Amino acid sequence: MRYLIFFSFFFLSKINHGISQNFLKLKFVDNIYNSPIDSLEIEIDEESYFTDLDGILSYEYNSLPVTVKVNDYRFYKRNIEILNLNDNEYRLINRGIILDDIIVNSEMITNKLKDISVSTSVVSDIELKKNSGDFIINSLNELPGIFIHSAGYNTNRITIRGMGSRSPYSTNKIKAYLNNIPLTNGVGELTMEDYGLDIINQIEVVKGPNSSIYGSGLGGNILLKTEKLTEKFIKINSSYKSFNTFQNRVSLSKRINKIDLFVNLEKLKSDGYRENNTYENTRLFGSLDYHINDYININIIQFITDVEALIPSSLSLDDYKNSPTNAAFSWKNIKGGENYSRSLTGVSINTNKLNYSSNTSLFYKFFENSELRPFNYLTEDSKSFGARHSGKFVMKKSSIIYGFEINNEDYHFDTWDDYDGIIGQNLITHQVQDRNNYNLFIQFDNQISKKSNINLAVGLNKLDYDWVCCDDRELNSLSYSGKSIISPKISYNYNLGRNSLFVNVSHGYSSPNIDETLDENGLVNENIKPETGWNYEIGLIGSSSNKRISYNINGYLMDIKNLLVAQRTSFDTFTGVNAGRTSHPGIESTVNFILYDSKNFSITSSNNFSKYWYTFKDFINRDIDYSSNQITGVPTHTVISEIRFERNEFVAKVSFRNIGKIPIDDSNSIFTENYSLLNLKISQSFNLGKTNLSVLTGVDNIFDVKYASGVVINARGFGGRDPRYYYPGLPRNYFISLSFSL
Repeated sequence: MRYLIFFSFFFLSKINHGISQNFLKLKFVDNIYNSPIDSLEIEIDEESYFTDLDGILSYEYNSLPVTVKVNDYRFYKRNIEILNLNDNEYRLINRGIILDDIIVNSEMITNKLKDISVSTSVVSDIELKKNSGDFIINSLNELPGIFIHSAGYNTNRITIRGMGSRSPYSTNKIKAYLNNIPLTNGVGELTMEDYGLDIINQIEVVKGPNSSIYGSGLGGNILLKTEKLTEKFIKINSSYKSFNTFQNRVSLSKRINKIDLFVNLEKLKSDGYRENNTYENTRLFGSLDYHINDYININIIQFITDVEALIPSSLSLDDYKNSPTNAAFSWKNIKGGENYSRSLTGVSINTNKLNYSSNTSLFYKFFENSELRPFNYLTEDSKSFGARHSGKFVMKKSSIIYGFEINNEDYHFDTWDDYDGIIGQNLITHQVQDRNNYNLFIQFDNQISKKSNINLAVGLNKLDYDWVCCDDRELNSLSYSGKSIISPKISYNYNLGRNSLFVNVSHGYSSPNIDETLDENGLVNENIKPETGWNYEIGLIGSSSNKRISYNINGYLMDIKNLLVAQRTSFDTFTGVNAGRTSHPGIESTVNFILYDSKNFSITSSNNFSKYWYTFKDFINRDIDYSSNQITGVPTHTVISEIRFERNEFVAKVSFRNIGKIPIDDSNSIFTENYSLLNLKISQSFNLGKTNLSVLTGVDNIFDVKYASGVVINARGFGGRDPRYYYPGLPRNYFISLSFSL
């Protein structure tokens, strides 16, 4: 009988204990694509736990609240106070240290970086860059395969694998997207510096013509994923930098039922390092995400920027060496500069069901500019609208992605000899341009085995230009219709466990802009052809067994034919010719190290290296043979290395940058000097309850090195003056930034 009583008591006590148990079920996901984070280290009551493959952690607790600490070196640290059982999903920001764990969507399939088959780089440590007031151009310039010629806040020229290096001033041959909405205009030009880093969650760069989905551009694609909802309701940041530069930003973020709101306002004002170099930019960004149900959501974005900037222009070799703060005399004499406004409105509908997902975007873009130049006064305005749609069918071991993109731009510009605000007076040229771009694409992905995947894709691209020109005395109707270009791609990824190997072969193109379709007489050159080329690539992505070392290394060869060469015929006139063929072999690598890691202290290092052997393979221009010469505007190599020390809320980062010499003219008779820069950045954060305060300071170009941050290739001297090739880089400069969030 006593045994029966004992077992009855034991059984009832176990039932009572089981009933009284309390469990938390927490899920941790990537903040960009909501992908589950496996093997995430979580600390509760000084004990470590790890999430499962679905990013879930189950924890038995006694009472609420429970404090959860994210203490995993892959992600930014975060302390979470669990107040109720409804708080069960948390988004974390990847620091970009362990490369193969980074989540990307460059092929419209959400995957870890090591599971894709195209060369993709992601900007790392983006939160620290935001807090210190970094510019998006500087962040891109750290990636392998990319080099940016910088002449100031408002003039930058991005090159990827040498593509775009021959553009006189602006970025072209590269397509950029903001949440699947194209930022590139109707002639392939891009102004990336207009966008602030605060509105961006992740930047993915696909290098080379590896994406049929995004237009098969020879240079590649820059994919910007915007901020939608932040952990804090309000964030205020104020920075002061050298040359009397002020940068003030405020962000608001709030979830209201099924709606996520994010608003960012930024004001940037600077006197500039050089004469005639003032800059002022006010920009506003808003995002609204409405989650209709579990399968459908609508995203609306609005971006507006207004810029006033004087232009110091480039310098001759003598001025560059002896008077780098000078502006070019012709620009300084008239206080030349530009004043422009730009806006972007986009509406996207996203659906996601079991076997089918889609994205449909409608967009409208507006641009208006006036520019006072030594040779004339320019006014221009652009209105463009378009649509982009993509859909994905998912089957057991394969998927099919299809879609289209259409873009129409109505562009007007006038040049005046002496503008005094009276329309129709002293008109030099007048143009009305109608630019149309079309892109169709389809992609097939198939999992051949548990370890291998193949990707087949093809894109069809076409452009048409119609315009009226040229002055008030004679108006001509002109048109240029490019042939439809078919660009196929095949790629393969093989998973080796901790590493993966990928190979791909892809075709791409670059269209001529309107100036490049004209001959020296201003007539359409019907023989002008788009640049086209093939890209051959092999890459290795992975990490060591203990995850202390991760790497992304690839080698490639791009073979480009029908090279488009812009030839300057006067101060403000360029024509284009197909002058030959170029070869772009190179190596790109990123290698990251976790040198030391403990509960309160870590040392990490990130290292990017690129080596280029770009040459003119067959290039004859104006009866001069430049074959076998190095391609102009591209350095021989780039090295960007940084080491980061972190103890609790203190961060110190030392970065090193080495740039090889750059050929400035096609004959390779003039090169820039190679240079090295050393920078330091220090940050301290203070957690005051629910409020966070961060103080950052730093110095760039510590040793005050003189260098050229950009060049004008094949510059010509006018009026007996020396050619002005050089844009001087900034000398030693400082910044301090305060950030407050609640």
